[in-house]
Amino acid sequence: MIIDKILNSLANMMEGLPKFAFTTIMLIAHNVITFFVPSSSDEAALTMPVMAPLAELVGINREAAVTAYQFGNGLTNLISPTGGVLLAGLAIARISFGQWIKLIMKLFPILWVISAVFAAISAYVGM
Repeated sequence: MIIDKILNSLANMMEGLPKFAFTTIMLIAHNVITFFVPSSSDEAALTMPVMAPLAELVGINREAAVTAYQFGNGLTNLISPTGGVLLAGLAIARISFGQWIKLIMKLFPILWVISAVFAAISAYVGM
């Protein structure tokens, strides 16, 4: 199958990377994907058939792949203008998107680093 070839190619590219680097790459990938696919369930259906087996192929547990997905999805939905829930919440609170971005961008880098650390920890704490 074509997905097997994709997984094998990606695993060969990621071979030798430390676990924290792999989870960070997965977190970044989910940040980008969530911007274009704001639905959590749609993103999971789109990415998990590749990300979970890829994590296992490079020696990381599937839970770390799911953790990176959760953090990437949650963080990006804080700043994504394509997320209906965020925009509805801002409208109810009468906060403009520009005001929200000014506020959240002060906190976003801190949250992202914390998320990356916990995603890396999940890769080292195997089940």
